[in-house]
Amino acid sequence: MDETAVRGAGPARPRRFAKTLATFRALRALGRAIGAAWEEDATERAAALTYYAVLALFPALLVTVSVLGLTGGASDGDLAAEITALMPTASRPVVASALQDMADDKSATLSLVVIGSAGAVWSACSYSSVFRRALHAMHRATDHRPAWRTAPRIVFTSVTLLALLVASATSLVVSGEIAHRVGTLLHMSTPVVAAWRVLRWPLMLILVAVLVLVLFRSGPRGTRGLRAMAPGGAVAVVLWLLSSAGFAAWTARAGTYNRLYGPLAGTVVFLVWLWFSNLALLIGAHFNAQRAIDVRRAAERTDEPSPAAPEPGAAKALVPGPSRAQPRPGRKRR
Repeated sequence: MDETAVRGAGPARPRRFAKTLATFRALRALGRAIGAAWEEDATERAAALTYYAVLALFPALLVTVSVLGLTGGASDGDLAAEITALMPTASRPVVASALQDMADDKSATLSLVVIGSAGAVWSACSYSSVFRRALHAMHRATDHRPAWRTAPRIVFTSVTLLALLVASATSLVVSGEIAHRVGTLLHMSTPVVAAWRVLRWPLMLILVAVLVLVLFRSGPRGTRGLRAMAPGGAVAVVLWLLSSAGFAAWTARAGTYNRLYGPLAGTVVFLVWLWFSNLALLIGAHFNAQRAIDVRRAAERTDEPSPAAPEPGAAKALVPGPSRAQPRPGRKRR
């Protein structure tokens, strides 16, 4: 019995050791990623990304509110309040009020949607370009391709990001009476509508994860595989959730922003939250870059040439000594 137990427990120890070692390496890579983000000015890049994100975010959310408002399931105010559910509490009224004011002006809604959509695409292209340059800098890579080859890829990435953003906002908003009305229009049964109310949160997380992976795919060649991008994407999503929850809890309890900025507190909180979100994305990208460095170093250690051992047949030729073909000095051959 004891021998059987020992044999069964034998392979488990190396597996546990391998998991522990992998966890240690991941934590070490995360620590180096945070250090690299600090040294390579990730905070400044996050500020630039925040600027373009604001210019792209409001038109995209306005399109979402305007389209969903056509269903008649809820007012524009309710839609704007639902769409800001993931934002910090202090910034929700400001963003919701801005969206409601734009959506209530029915005479200018169409022009706002058209012009805003064009502006959102331009801002999203600028956002993608900044993030793309940051990814190349992290991997110490230089893109020598001409602009006419990179521009279509940037535009396609930007449109995909906007579509994922609108889909995420829609999954967040379609609930309650709106979900019931949409289900009626699509001839869905009551159990399907009830299941949607539960599954919309996992669906939104999946859409956010896909959005992050689309961003990371704009990096240099060799870093666009799913196995290379997924760890950093998971780190970015987890850091975004933790930073959003922590920042929202802190702003709800501490009145620092209200006392310091007064009526502008909600706007400042929204901008800082976006900055934290972009910083989480950059740290996740740095995590992938550090893992790539570890893999490259391990490959270099494996490929180092070992000292060549002499062949068995050539061993005697390497040993110095008198040759049989020549007589020793001082002796005469008889």
